[in-house]
Amino acid sequence: MKRIHLIYTGGTFGMVPMRPGRTLAPGDLSQIISKYLPEIHGIADITTEVLFNLDSCDIHLPHWTKLADCIAAGMDEYDGFVVVHGTDAMVYTATALSFMLNNLPKPVIFTGSQRPISLLRSDARNNLINAVELACYPVPEVGILFSNFLFRANRTIKMSSILFDAFASPNYDPLAEIGLEIVLKGNHRRNEGFFHVEHTFDDRVLVIKLFPGLKPDYLEFLLDTDIRAFIIEGFGLGNVPSGEKSLVPFVRRAAEHGKIIVITSQVPHGYVDLERYAGGLSILEAGAISAYDQTFPSAIVKLMFLLGHLTDKGAVIRSFQTPIAGEMTVRKQSEPEQGQ
Repeated sequence: MKRIHLIYTGGTFGMVPMRPGRTLAPGDLSQIISKYLPEIHGIADITTEVLFNLDSCDIHLPHWTKLADCIAAGMDEYDGFVVVHGTDAMVYTATALSFMLNNLPKPVIFTGSQRPISLLRSDARNNLINAVELACYPVPEVGILFSNFLFRANRTIKMSSILFDAFASPNYDPLAEIGLEIVLKGNHRRNEGFFHVEHTFDDRVLVIKLFPGLKPDYLEFLLDTDIRAFIIEGFGLGNVPSGEKSLVPFVRRAAEHGKIIVITSQVPHGYVDLERYAGGLSILEAGAISAYDQTFPSAIVKLMFLLGHLTDKGAVIRSFQTPIAGEMTVRKQSEPEQGQ
């Protein structure tokens, strides 16, 4: 029987009703499993650990490090890992670990739920059962298991706050689909080399979300801060205003100040092509770079990761535009779609 380490970090999954009343509070993980899902021990030899118990919105860089170290410490002892995590910021933590756990040899599966396991109509049981079972398979990836799909973590976004099918992978097929059988799609990574953990992040990154009418003058003061990189959420294929209220002068001055400017898209499905329209081309010429088809969370976390390891701006840009954990598909700018 496979040995699986179940790590609890908080979130909706383990909430139990307080007495009296309907208020939910964190519960003890081992007692929760014994009460609500004892049969899961028939799938694998499971050990549990409460690493911390936080709303996922409060989980950030130091918690990523603690979680990565916990997994690394058990790498020789266990066959796989399941991380129970709140859904709101799950993709950020899971994506961070996909970069931190270099040459990962075993599965690390994140899961959670939209409703607590203590409630009758909960998705928690199905998600945990599927996550533990997938952690027994030879899929050496950091993945997100939700509903009946296993997604590559750094390709995943949260799509709904109310549906059980809460997550999706817009630009990459699922790694596995769960029905009567578990079907591996064969598109998982096959890591080689020495497993090691890389910790360092630099959070001097700021996101700018474009909207019609945004005044570039409001952004000028940011050039004199210690921000090292800007991520600009553009329209469609990464298009930005280049006429009235053009963002191009700001991008040019930011580049001259040594800042890195990454263009992502507000559209989850597709990719950024800065050569398709005049606005994108002008901002490319001003010094911006494309995020290609990376998800918004992946672009942020990857940029913080690279800034934590590299001091040279050119090295960060080159590494950002190169896949390091299966997070992107590089394509030539203005590459035609299939069938065109």
